[in-house]
Amino acid sequence: MADYSSLKPFAHPTRATIPVVARYEETVTDLCAALFAEFRRYDQRIRARQYMDGLLRAQGRKSIANIAAAVGVPGDEQRLHHFVSSSHWAWSPVRRALAAFLEEEGVPAVWVVLPVSIPKTGEHSVGVSRHFSPDSRQVVNGQRAYGIWYASERVFAPVSWRLHLPEAWLDNRSRRTKAEVPDELSAATPEDCVAGLRDDVRLWGDPARPVMTDARGVGEDRYLARLFDKKDSPVFVRISGHTRLMLDDRTRTGQGGHCAPARNLLVPERRLRCVVRRAGPAEPPQLRPLATATATVRLPPLKGAGHTALKSPGPLNLLGLWHDMRRPPTELWLTNMDASRATALLRTTRFIHMVGSGWQTRGEAVGLRDYEGRSFPGWHRHMTLASCAYALSSLKDASPDRCSGLSA
Repeated sequence: MADYSSLKPFAHPTRATIPVVARYEETVTDLCAALFAEFRRYDQRIRARQYMDGLLRAQGRKSIANIAAAVGVPGDEQRLHHFVSSSHWAWSPVRRALAAFLEEEGVPAVWVVLPVSIPKTGEHSVGVSRHFSPDSRQVVNGQRAYGIWYASERVFAPVSWRLHLPEAWLDNRSRRTKAEVPDELSAATPEDCVAGLRDDVRLWGDPARPVMTDARGVGEDRYLARLFDKKDSPVFVRISGHTRLMLDDRTRTGQGGHCAPARNLLVPERRLRCVVRRAGPAEPPQLRPLATATATVRLPPLKGAGHTALKSPGPLNLLGLWHDMRRPPTELWLTNMDASRATALLRTTRFIHMVGSGWQTRGEAVGLRDYEGRSFPGWHRHMTLASCAYALSSLKDASPDRCSGLSA
């Protein structure tokens, strides 16, 4: 018989006597109530909680069999498989609820867009192709996806996903049918995927919260133009030193219109560098830059067919970070935010490193790479529930006061 003991409501002792574990369990209960409110049937709420609990408890690969065994319901393996791969519940409301729950903490945060690669040995999983992996820095066979993380000083968790489906893959009618890819879904470029994720969080949460991503390794000209096409959306993008930009700093230097690699544009600004120190002694030394400098720049005009629809954005701010004053800047960031907040922006840049590390560690632990089905809807449902498990794992590692503060 199925064991649903983990779904029983928890007792609520007085706040002064709540142990740390009970505070976390209250958070689990509150979060699950918020996440699964959209499920119409009780059995769907049961399956969602079982699946999420199984992702957190199962050892090794998060297969359906291991998930079912971890929550004590091996007989429900087929039901859990059907719930994720073949059921018809919508994942978007669950993602919206997760984002809203995390935003309630009221701590300054950013959205971090991360391109990820999910290796696959076969060719039948939805979206599988040969592509360059940002994780291993080499060409791999697998799925290429984009996730957007809620990232604050205390909690990191993905809230929404896009699976990149290559045009060659979508042109195969047999593959589309077997993977249950919607007919209206067309091939998307990387910038389309990122734009879709930005639209998600702008609709769900605070539209003024900055979006951060890494543009290195992609076709940067069009990608950057698309990222900065909305003036009211704060964006913070890491770029390579080879990215060509136009210096537009007439106020201080009288120069404008000079196009050069980004790493060269901050050289005349050496006298404007300032030594910066930031909180967080536990951070790795490589994440503690010694100095920063800024310059006002513009993106060069787009060339070639198909670029006329994108207008060149207005002035942007280029931020350089130095770990060794004898070398070129270690990191270069481009933003449409106020350059006078350079120190605050500098502290924010480490979030992208921490999100990337979390994808490799916590993401592995909760099964973000382990969906074993082949359908497009199944992939999205699995990634949604794995994101919820990721959020719970992150909340568990937060301070006791953080957990009690999130409880209703």
